[in-house]
Amino acid sequence: MDRYETFATWIFIVFGALIVAGLMAFAIATGDKPAFLFALASGCSAFFLGFAVIFDQPRLYGFILFLSVALIGCSITAIVT
Repeated sequence: MDRYETFATWIFIVFGALIVAGLMAFAIATGDKPAFLFALASGCSAFFLGFAVIFDQPRLYGFILFLSVALIGCSITAIVT
């Protein structure tokens, strides 16, 4: 594995498994459907971050990262309100 593939693998693990799965689990436990859907959309968009790294697309990576962080923020906002 080269450097990009290792970095992409860590992106999959950190976003998908830790942050987004935790938000989805909390939203399911509290019964908050909008928060769950925002977290699910964030997980789906974060999944494509790894492909942007592998194919060396920095603008696409920045856009998808911004979208994923914005959706995480929306999920947290939906949980708080």
